[in-house]
Amino acid sequence: MVDHETPTNERTELLAGELHERARALNNLTQGPPGLTRPETAYRILGDLAKTAFRLVGTAEQLDAFLNRELDAGRLLHYRGDDPVPTVLIAHDALAKAGEQSMNLGESFRQAQAALSGIHGPETEPGALQHTHDESQTLPDEQAEGVASDIRPAARDFPHGIGDVLSGPPAAPSSPDPRPHPKPPHPRREL
Repeated sequence: MVDHETPTNERTELLAGELHERARALNNLTQGPPGLTRPETAYRILGDLAKTAFRLVGTAEQLDAFLNRELDAGRLLHYRGDDPVPTVLIAHDALAKAGEQSMNLGESFRQAQAALSGIHGPETEPGALQHTHDESQTLPDEQAEGVASDIRPAARDFPHGIGDVLSGPPAAPSSPDPRPHPKPPHPRREL
């Protein structure tokens, strides 16, 4: 019996593969009817895409931290017998760039979502999406906690309280001000 709750290399690879497949399926569904017929759906998809992009920043950082730990512990070898440090430094720089690009991608999706907040389709009451968005801004159990507005619209359809399901603060910035760029990572080793 396979334990799907215990993190393993295989489970981690499977999850990354599922993410790729889900993105492919989403591409197919968003080509038009029947998978995409309402602007409210586009609004919610953009919010989820923003959250996903912001969370990929953490994945890039964790991959980099793993490589750093393994390099420091002497557990990385180059298949040609070369010193692994130059190759890992190239990966380190690429992961830092991927993290920055993911932040930019998430911010772009967030801005597109914000732009659509007042748009509705002919079957929807004018202002209904904005009304839903406004209501979700002041959920009683989250009002005092200051939870970011990008996860509140999901609370309406969620079977459990957002605070019960999500741990830690969301990665997405909640202000429309330009976000500060993340600090570039410090070089680990000199060549």
